[in-house]
Amino acid sequence: MNTEWKKVRLGDIANFKTGKLNSNAAELNGIYPFFTCSPETLRINSFAYDQKAILLAGNNANGDFCIKYYEGKFNAYQRTYIISTESNSTCYLKYLFYSLKVSLNNFKHISQGTATKFLTLPILKNFTIPYPPVNIQEKIASILSSLDDKIAVNNKINNNLLYYMLLLLLVFIVVIVTAKVSIISVI
Repeated sequence: MNTEWKKVRLGDIANFKTGKLNSNAAELNGIYPFFTCSPETLRINSFAYDQKAILLAGNNANGDFCIKYYEGKFNAYQRTYIISTESNSTCYLKYLFYSLKVSLNNFKHISQGTATKFLTLPILKNFTIPYPPVNIQEKIASILSSLDDKIAVNNKINNNLLYYMLLLLLVFIVVIVTAKVSIISVI
């Protein structure tokens, strides 16, 4: 870590709130994203927030807290933290997202609870991260965001390849079964 990078408490640079809904408020073909503690983003037909935000699961049985970055209209489960910064802040939100993302394992160890692990507001507000100047934050976030974009493209390619592989496998099975049926009917 560079010597000009200080460490800051999240409570000194970020705003925290939580969603207000139960997880059963999700709607199958909803218009807006509905962020819960699940890795999968659900859908809902109403939004309560229209902003740039980090969405952090506040509880998980194994302490595997998922984190997402989103810009736009959305809604959130009551145990999902909505983390933001002021518009004039010296904290670049996307940098904060990546700083928290690499800290998920730390959250697992400092979370509370036995049957279900949970993150409390004091845990989050007192958590510290490296805090470079904002221009460095923007550069770091830009590089990591580009890598995330490439990973997303590669995942789409992999999913398409898997689809075509399964499709070809199905065709081969049909051809083999048809060939066997043809041979049996000749005999």
